[in-house]
Amino acid sequence: MGPASARRVGPVKPFIMVSTRPELEAAQDEYESFLTQSGLSPSTLKHLQLEEIDVLNAFTASDVSGIFIGGSPFNTTTPDAAKTRSQVRVEEQVSDLLAVVLKEGVPLLATGFGLQVLAGYLGTPASAEFGEELGSADIFLTADGRQDPLLQGLAQAFTVFVGHDEGVGEVPAHATLLASSPDCPVQMLRVGTKVYGTQFNPELDAERFAQRVGIYDEAGYGDPDMNEDILSKARSEEPHAAGQIIRNFVSHFARD
Repeated sequence: MGPASARRVGPVKPFIMVSTRPELEAAQDEYESFLTQSGLSPSTLKHLQLEEIDVLNAFTASDVSGIFIGGSPFNTTTPDAAKTRSQVRVEEQVSDLLAVVLKEGVPLLATGFGLQVLAGYLGTPASAEFGEELGSADIFLTADGRQDPLLQGLAQAFTVFVGHDEGVGEVPAHATLLASSPDCPVQMLRVGTKVYGTQFNPELDAERFAQRVGIYDEAGYGDPDMNEDILSKARSEEPHAAGQIIRNFVSHFARD
């Protein structure tokens, strides 16, 4: 089922999208991507931008159905002395949020940078050894992944969009590996029954991927000529499958 046929969900307790990106245009584009893939509306998917708010004062755990944490250009492997004030604040806020999520049992889907902070919080930091170049990657489900409710409706192998300087190479203690790829061993994991992380971006179809790359091109990231080649290939890929993970998260955890 593609985003055009995503079921509009409501009325439910709202979900929250937490943006960790300092670039407001990229954060808004990411939020709109989650809206499209989830089938939620702006009233049932609230947007919190960590650059602008104190996340723990922005909601009450019992009043939400679940939380999404988005990606970021930040790298958790950056030496502390080289991190910007913005990155330090974002990492602190995400760690504080994870403490509440794990204590209160709030459903969570953390993507990209969100997964890396989650893994580090659980004692397994990311490594530059497992970065992936901007483009597409084939993801393979594990036996546990094939049984997981968030991965129902997906094939044993499917293609996603990636682009990150670091990744997680080992499964943290008390976590379950759900999906992997040749270059990045931990592409999706679960902690308990409600907390999930993906290294890839399940919200991105080819057009959204193109928009995301364009935003960072304008900000001076990457090589524009190389990125154009990547975008041409991305638009030729099979229809976006990973968005099903977001829809499954919503349907599995939505509550009145």
